[in-house]
Amino acid sequence: MKETNELAFQKVLDNMSEGVMTLGRDGTIMYINPAAEKILSMSAELMLNKKFGHVFIEYEENDSFNQAVLDAVYDPQSKHENLVPYYNGEVTKQIHIVSSYLYDGEERAGIIVVLGDITELAELKIRYSEQITILLDSLVQALSTAIEARSHYNAKHTQNMVLMASAFLNSTEGQRGDWKLDNTQRHAFLMSVWLHDIGKLVVPLKVMDKADRLGGRADIIKERFIKVKLLNKIAAYEGRSPQHGITDSQLDEIYDLIMKINTSGFLTDEMLERVGELAKMKYEDVGGVSSLFTKEEITALSVRKGTLTDEERAVMQSHVTATKSILSQVLFPEAYEMIPFWASCHHELLNGKGYPDHLKANEIPKEVRLLTILDIFEALTSSERPYKKAMSPEKAFDVLGDMAKEGSIDGELLEMFRHSNAWRAVIANS
Repeated sequence: MKETNELAFQKVLDNMSEGVMTLGRDGTIMYINPAAEKILSMSAELMLNKKFGHVFIEYEENDSFNQAVLDAVYDPQSKHENLVPYYNGEVTKQIHIVSSYLYDGEERAGIIVVLGDITELAELKIRYSEQITILLDSLVQALSTAIEARSHYNAKHTQNMVLMASAFLNSTEGQRGDWKLDNTQRHAFLMSVWLHDIGKLVVPLKVMDKADRLGGRADIIKERFIKVKLLNKIAAYEGRSPQHGITDSQLDEIYDLIMKINTSGFLTDEMLERVGELAKMKYEDVGGVSSLFTKEEITALSVRKGTLTDEERAVMQSHVTATKSILSQVLFPEAYEMIPFWASCHHELLNGKGYPDHLKANEIPKEVRLLTILDIFEALTSSERPYKKAMSPEKAFDVLGDMAKEGSIDGELLEMFRHSNAWRAVIANS
């Protein structure tokens, strides 16, 4: 009966797809089954009755394989399950190793090692991971394209930032320090650049594409001025002067003034005074006396710099909050879990004067600091913004330099960006 059991056990070992190897307490190989010979690409006669440490020393690539088995033999505290590469002289396999102690009574007599060749599974996992990465990248880029397709004024903003970010990271390869990133870290950061403006999907186009202060109200004002001129003609036909006292020539002068104010990059104190005077002007209509300009029009014309009113600026700035809200619903893998935070903080400043959370320097990681510099530089040098002229790179660096001096952005990182010439990637691609 004992011989029958041993024969059955031997048949099981001989027909297993997993390799089985036993070693004595001194590391001598005592048994090898056929599957282990196949997995290790070595015959039993070359392994049996030899010290394990003497058998697999031909290739340095097998150091981790050797260490995993020898640790199991000599170190009771070692890990008894490992995934290691194994090189047989032609190809590298991925071997799953599980080891356990063999006992003779209560005395440890050696170990049994079970070997599984999971090369195909590992390759399949790699291919699957690559396909998922490609799919994720394509979705991210499609979302970015959708955002920027909403507005031709912003068509290449994110693409340009990604070009500069990639060039910057390329320039730091081989260096030591904070910017020595592995492939996964690099990929995660670039993905945060692609997604940093995803919140603009919820910003109304009339705000995002507002090219001038009046934002489409100019035609309404023009029609109103035509109406006032007609009222002047009616008053003249009736042989009286209009009570408002605004002549046609004055209306023309006022219209020219507001058109200048409408598209000016910056309003002087004198121009703002004139807007204040316009707010007081009235005209007489059949229904009574009306203001020549509405409250909303005066508010829009009173914007000193840019085109957005305070209310519209708040709507525009809400895109970072929307970015965080949208991305926080995505189940990013652990290596990518910082993407929602990085992407949604690109308007934070080191001195706490950014938005939306007014973070301070010690709360803003290097990834966000770089993203902020890229975002500002691209916006300053872009020729697609209707409300401002594109700056030269030199002028843009002057502006960024001033921001660094006032403590808004990272001056050391700014110099790294300047000297990396990563910003030239946009020029080369334009």
